[in-house]
Amino acid sequence: MEILEKIFGKSTHVQVILLFYNNGGYFNNITGLAKMLDKSHVTVRKVVSDLIEAGILSEMTIGKSRVIKINENSPYTRALFDFIHSMCNIKKTRSIDEIIKARS
Repeated sequence: MEILEKIFGKSTHVQVILLFYNNGGYFNNITGLAKMLDKSHVTVRKVVSDLIEAGILSEMTIGKSRVIKINENSPYTRALFDFIHSMCNIKKTRSIDEIIKARS
């Protein structure tokens, strides 16, 4: 999402959050996430650890695999997804340049 990248940069954190936001019910292991995002395993592991610690993601075991999923029970996740949803709605009606000009 272009506006989030303008605000927060093209960070792997943003890419991971948007992956889960745009794909309801999605879950994957670290290796799968790394391949999906075309990032190194080490980078994705660090980002996932940060987001688990923040309460945005959670980890569960399926068989012998540890998979990552969105933490739907977290108030932080709800607030974050509400924010992303609001940004999407604003983007549909006005460009970022129009929003910035209106605030100046």
